[in-house]
Amino acid sequence: MFYATKVPAFLERLNDIFFDLSKQLFGRVLVLKALSKYLSKMKKSNVFHIISNLPTERRRSLRKFIHSPFHNLRGDVKNLFLFLEKNTAKDLPAITFANAHAAAYPGQAFDMQQLRYCMSYLMKAVEKYLTVQEATADPLQNQLHLSNAYRKLGLEKHTRRALEKASVLQSRSRQQDLHFYEKKYQLEAELYAYSEGMKRTAPRNLQQVNLSLDLAFLAKKLKHSCLALSHGAVANVEYDSGLLDLVLGHLENADWLESHPAISLYFYYYQAATKGGHSYFEKLKKGILEKGGSLPGEELRTLYLLAINYCIQRFNKGGQRYLPEVFDLYKAALENGILLENGLLSRFAFKNIAGIAIRLEQYAWTEVFIKKYSHHIAPRHRRNYTSFNLAKLHYARKEFGEAMQLLQKVEYEDVFLNLDAKMLLLKIYFEMDEMDVLDSFISSFQRFLQRKKALGYHRENYLGTLQFARRLITLNPFNKKEKEELKTEIEETKALGEKEWLLKQL
Repeated sequence: MFYATKVPAFLERLNDIFFDLSKQLFGRVLVLKALSKYLSKMKKSNVFHIISNLPTERRRSLRKFIHSPFHNLRGDVKNLFLFLEKNTAKDLPAITFANAHAAAYPGQAFDMQQLRYCMSYLMKAVEKYLTVQEATADPLQNQLHLSNAYRKLGLEKHTRRALEKASVLQSRSRQQDLHFYEKKYQLEAELYAYSEGMKRTAPRNLQQVNLSLDLAFLAKKLKHSCLALSHGAVANVEYDSGLLDLVLGHLENADWLESHPAISLYFYYYQAATKGGHSYFEKLKKGILEKGGSLPGEELRTLYLLAINYCIQRFNKGGQRYLPEVFDLYKAALENGILLENGLLSRFAFKNIAGIAIRLEQYAWTEVFIKKYSHHIAPRHRRNYTSFNLAKLHYARKEFGEAMQLLQKVEYEDVFLNLDAKMLLLKIYFEMDEMDVLDSFISSFQRFLQRKKALGYHRENYLGTLQFARRLITLNPFNKKEKEELKTEIEETKALGEKEWLLKQL
C-alpha cells in the first residue's frame, strides 16, 4: 500500500505565490495584447479613412479650412488633423490611438475618452468642409444664394446685380439636363421674390416660374420612370408610376418637345419600351446622335445604355433589324468616349461590341477595336476577354487553328465566359468534322452543365443546343423528311441561343 506524503506548509505557500505571479503575468500579457490591438484601430477610424481618401489638393484645402478660426477654434483638432494628414500615405504601426493622443495633447497622459471627443470634433469639421465644398461648387447656385441673402438684408441694388450675374451664367450653360431646368426654376423663383418687394405695378414673371417648374418636373419624372422601367425588367420588379400617365398624355402632342432633349429622349425611350413602336426608337436614336452634345456626359451615357439595352432586348426576341442599330449606337458611344468610366471599359460591353461586330461580319473593324480597346479592360480580366474575342474573330474567319490556340489561354474564372468558350470549341470541332472528338466533348459539356444548376434558364438554353448538336451528328443527310422535322423543332424551340448556327449547319 502507498500513502500520500504530507507537503510541508512553507512549500504549499510557495506554490500559491508562484500561481498568483503566473496568473498576474498571463493576465498582463492578455491585457497588453488587447491594448495593442485596440490601439491599432486608429487606422480603421472613420475620420482617418475619409482624410486618407481625399486627393492631395483637397487635403491641403481641408487643412486651411480647419486652421481657419471661422470654422474651428480648437487647437487639439488642428493637432490631430496634422498628425493624420502626415500619416495618410503610410501604413505604419505609429498610427495608433496612443500616438494620435500624444500629437493632439502633447505632454498629457493618455485619455481615450478625451481623444474620442477630439476625433468627434474633427469629424464634424471634415463633414462641414465636404458640405461647403459641395454647396459652393456651382457658380450659378452661389449667385442665387447670394441674391437671396442680399434680398433678406433689403439691399436691392446688390440683389439685382447678383440676379443679373446668375442670369448670364444660366444663359451660357451648354448642357441642358434636369439640373439645368432645376436651376432655371430657382432663378425664376428668385426673380419673382425680388419683384415682389418692388411696386405692385412692377412686371411679374409668374409665367416663366410655372413653365420652368413644369420642365424641371417633367425632366425628373421621365428620367426616373425610365430607370425604374429598365431596372424592373431586369429585376422582375414592378413600380408604381404615379402621375406618369398624365405626363405621357401631356407630352404626346407637345410641339415644344423636340427643343428639350432631356425630356424628349426619355419620353421616346419610355414609349418605345412600353409600346414597342419602332418610330419612337428611331426618334430616340436620332436625338441621341444629333442632340446628345447638349447633355452632360453622365446623362448621355445613361441614354446610350438605355437605347443599347432596348436594342439587345428586341434582338433577343427575334428583332433582327436591331442588330445594326445597336452596332451604330455602340460605335457612336465609343467615338464620344461615353462608355469609358475612369478610363476603363466594362468587359461585358467589350464582349458585346466584338460579338455584334463579328455577327455583322465587320471583321476588319473588330480587329482594330480589340487592339485599340483591350487595354481599357480592367487588368484582372484583360487577358481572358482579349483572347476569347480574338478567338471568336479567328473562328468567324475560318482560322480554326488560331482560334483553338487562343481559347487555351482563357482562364475560366467567369462561368459565362467559360460556357461561351466551350460553345465556340463545339462549333470548331463540328466545322472541322472532328466528330469523334465532338461526341466526347458534348458528353463532358453536358456533365458540366448538370452540375451548374444555379445557371437557371441559361442552363436549359445550352443543354438544348447540345441536344440538337448531337442530333446533327447522327442525322442522315439524305433523309429529307428527317431534316425537315429537325429544322421545324429547332425553329420552334424558344430558349435556344445558337438557333441561327444550328440551322446554318443543318
